[in-house]
Amino acid sequence: MEKRTDRLWTRAFVLVGITNFLMFFAFYELLPVLPLYIFRVFRSGSAAAGVVISCYTVGALLCRPFAGFIVDSLPRKALYAAAYLVFTLLFVGYGLPVSLVALAAVRLLHGVAFGVASTAGNTIVIDVLPSSRRGEGVGYFGVTTNLAFALGPMTGTLLYDAFGAETVFATSLAVGAAGLLLLLALRVPARPPVRGKRALSFDRFFLTGAVPQFANMILMGCAYGPVVNYVALFAEERGMDGAGGFYALIAGGLIASRLLTGKLVDRGWITKLIAAGMALFAASYFVFSLVDSPVAFFGSALFVGIALGLVFPGYQTMCVNLARHDQRGTATSTYLTGWDLGIGIGILAGGAVAEAWSYAAVFFACAWLIVASAVFFAAKTAPHYWAHRLEG
Repeated sequence: MEKRTDRLWTRAFVLVGITNFLMFFAFYELLPVLPLYIFRVFRSGSAAAGVVISCYTVGALLCRPFAGFIVDSLPRKALYAAAYLVFTLLFVGYGLPVSLVALAAVRLLHGVAFGVASTAGNTIVIDVLPSSRRGEGVGYFGVTTNLAFALGPMTGTLLYDAFGAETVFATSLAVGAAGLLLLLALRVPARPPVRGKRALSFDRFFLTGAVPQFANMILMGCAYGPVVNYVALFAEERGMDGAGGFYALIAGGLIASRLLTGKLVDRGWITKLIAAGMALFAASYFVFSLVDSPVAFFGSALFVGIALGLVFPGYQTMCVNLARHDQRGTATSTYLTGWDLGIGIGILAGGAVAEAWSYAAVFFACAWLIVASAVFFAAKTAPHYWAHRLEG
């Protein structure tokens, strides 16, 4: 019989999952709309729109290490609520365009608020989960983000086509406000006290015990970044329609994978699942970069999603298990920083490779990057985890 202390579906876990879904849904609604809005209002080109849109990622990336420190240093619920409030209010700024510079500033601040809020939310979910079911819980929690990714852009597009961008901004504001109200009802368990006063040191901003995991997340992000930005252009290069379905299939694969594999992480399969996910990830990239077929293209999207569902919960759980309880925010920010940094590098490098050769060459190179990441994982990251884990 399940012990009360091992319960997974607690009130706190459900609430933090819903608030996370609503935050990401509000954000993802803007993804397909914002470029169109910038073109319509400011009559700018693609390059200027790209710079403005990327300010969000820059803001999130710049604040990640500091977010981990303050999440570990301040009351997490209060910090989560404050960042969530700022994140929600900034949707008002999109409907008051003054200049591209002003809109870029809104995006930058939005990225900072998102970076703090997402780090706090990802850390709180670790706090409310029983350690015996952490991998399973992290997997389910990740599904909330994947659902937002599957539903948000579609909703934003439908609202934009029917009513215009201002309605999309208002909807995101309302969704964020609903999430904030639910967040206020969240009860977070008290953290065990830390004995002695810790000096301010580098490991309060970056989990030094998770350097191999951080390196692997950069490599994986580098491979995934071009998918986020260039897969539609790759489909156009191949003469295929419906590239939007590629993202939906990734989301579907992610959700299915996370629902099925979380329990296996808790049973000690963590490194085996990550290794399998990386192998599937690489194979999928090789197939859709080399085989000029809609079946290969869309089939690979599903398997890319399944692979990411194997990799994500495992890496986050590894980072948390390598950290003390008072370093969970730092562990979460280290994991997310590696991913964000890798995506940024991948987008920049992928654009240069595509301009010199082709988008097929970009994804073929990414496949080999995943192979290199898998070799590094087997040689260094997995042995390091089993030798140094503190929990799990």
